Amino acid sequence: MTTAAAKGDVDTLHWDLPSGEPTSLDYAHSGDYSSNVVVANLCDTLVRMKADLSYAPGLATSWSNPNPTTLVYKIRNGVKFWDGSPLTAADVAYSLNRNLDEKVASNNFPNFVNVTSIKATGPLEVTVRFRQPDELFNKEMAATSGVIAKADFIKEKGTSYGKGANGVMCTGPFELAGWKANTSIQLVRNDAYWDKAFRARAAKVDVSFVSDTTNLTLGLKSGQLDGAFGVPAAAIPALGDTSTGAIHQGSGLGSYQLAPNGTAAGKDEHIRLALLKVIDRKALATAVFHNSASPLYTFVPPSGWDAEAKQTFQKAYDKLDKPGPGGDPDAAKQELAKSPLKDGTVTIGVQAGNATEVTTVTLIQEQARKIGLKVQIKQLQPLQFSTAFYDPKARAGIDFLLTKGFLSVADPLDYLALGPVPDGQFNWIGWNDTRTAELIAKARQTTDATRRADYIVQAQARYEAVAWSVPLLSINEVTYLNKRVTGAPLTTAAIFQPSLAVIGSAK
Repeated sequence: MTTAAAKGDVDTLHWDLPSGEPTSLDYAHSGDYSSNVVVANLCDTLVRMKADLSYAPGLATSWSNPNPTTLVYKIRNGVKFWDGSPLTAADVAYSLNRNLDEKVASNNFPNFVNVTSIKATGPLEVTVRFRQPDELFNKEMAATSGVIAKADFIKEKGTSYGKGANGVMCTGPFELAGWKANTSIQLVRNDAYWDKAFRARAAKVDVSFVSDTTNLTLGLKSGQLDGAFGVPAAAIPALGDTSTGAIHQGSGLGSYQLAPNGTAAGKDEHIRLALLKVIDRKALATAVFHNSASPLYTFVPPSGWDAEAKQTFQKAYDKLDKPGPGGDPDAAKQELAKSPLKDGTVTIGVQAGNATEVTTVTLIQEQARKIGLKVQIKQLQPLQFSTAFYDPKARAGIDFLLTKGFLSVADPLDYLALGPVPDGQFNWIGWNDTRTAELIAKARQTTDATRRADYIVQAQARYEAVAWSVPLLSINEVTYLNKRVTGAPLTTAAIFQPSLAVIGSAK
């Protein structure tokens, strides 16, 4: 799903990242929205994600499974890095192996947990071996986990790889030309790019970091900014009434959740369940998100369900506790009464300047007051907020973090590998249920979609019974485009494919 294809080139595309400045352009540390968007336009992946979230060849022209625990990639011939050197299987193997290196501490490690070896088995062939079958791995090669960079360049840069204006060396449609801290990143077209379908229509892209909703809205309406992915819902009314451009909505893999931190309140399942029951999701979807979202009652949004097993997922979803409009204050009060912390204060962290998120937490605060639960709001500056996902120190004093998360690929296991399992990257409360972990592990070894879904919904019933996370909303991808440009993908693929390359002149 995209807007109309571009008809011509533009000299400069002025784009914004509403989530703020990237924390890093090292693919191993690009776990947030902003970093992923920039990296995807600089660096190619083994598999290409299409706008409809399906898959196509990328730097790998094909892949095969000679047996259930072996995956062989044929690497595209003739691809060059920006410096003119050829892409080799050695570069591919090195790039992927970094995700296994404990010293690198890659955010992508959960997608490599079953890998035993990654080797260049020919000049243009790479073989991946697994300790057990892994149905998720190849899908993840279309997202950040599948990014390939130049091995020698990474070795030369060491820990500074991904930082600064000369921080990366890749094969993508844009080259990194500059990075002004706290201001913008500059990209320039790679005229030698191998994929004609993603040849950059813009000679230059100026990527800014305006995260304040008011300033972002003014920049888009005035035409100073040509567009943005992930536009805050609070900006929709103002941007829907402008002659300079238009809001576009597409299906997404994103969701809003209250992610519990490892504090006493965050680890208290009665507090979590009370919030789950009292929150009026319908009011959030309509009044705050202006119908760009829908109520969500489980960790993985329906958009992430496997298409071949939707009936299985829907049947299980229908059985979940779903407080209707107005929430269920009586049930929430009963749950809160069981908590030894019922008279305390719960602190929710939110990104400062994002009017949508601040309003969301304010409404939750009002609804919690109905059951006698005191909620304090703590606003975090964008960089601190992004850091909070990976650094416990940045979450100090916070019981829940309002998170806008997204699946990298349309597979529930993508999220579950990060969540309610003992070593889950976002399992900040240290929740450990042996049976849940076993079910998720079995699902990952299962190629049959229906059988895999059976395992997943069994696990779902267990982690939702304790509100491991507090799901709020399933959200659309909201994109704004100035009328002078077109060609943007309108789904979550915008985060993982060279989305800025296909945006060009509408004339």
